[in-house]
Amino acid sequence: MIRIKAVDAQNILDVCELSTNQDRIGTTRESCSCCNAISIAETKYNAEMHPNAIYNNNALIGFFMYQRAENQTDTATIYRFMVDDRFQHKGLEQEALEHILRGLKIQGVKKVALIIDNANEHAKGLYLSAGFHFSEKIDQTKCRYALEL
Repeated sequence: MIRIKAVDAQNILDVCELSTNQDRIGTTRESCSCCNAISIAETKYNAEMHPNAIYNNNALIGFFMYQRAENQTDTATIYRFMVDDRFQHKGLEQEALEHILRGLKIQGVKKVALIIDNANEHAKGLYLSAGFHFSEKIDQTKCRYALEL
């Protein structure tokens, strides 16, 4: 069963040790994004960012961070979504994403946006299967996708 918990003093170190790298060696540049520690640090300078740990039963499996602007509370932008390498390709990414989207909808979010690195075909497939659609090209390497809840 997927469960979401805010990153706090009890889980921050474990969240920072999660990695998408197959060698399990965390770096400031993960295979498809930056490390969780940098993302969590960003939240200390932007109160609209919300870092969260993803659990399956009691096992920490991932991390996601989203932004909700005070003047646009019906919109959320997911800036980070990752599942640790040990838990990938087990259907947990899809289950976690669905749980996240349900939770955002309960909070009153009506539109979710995210940015995908064009080279990350796995993420693109995951988001398209969840109902996201191409919205706009950001630059040569990134595109924005959106979903109406």
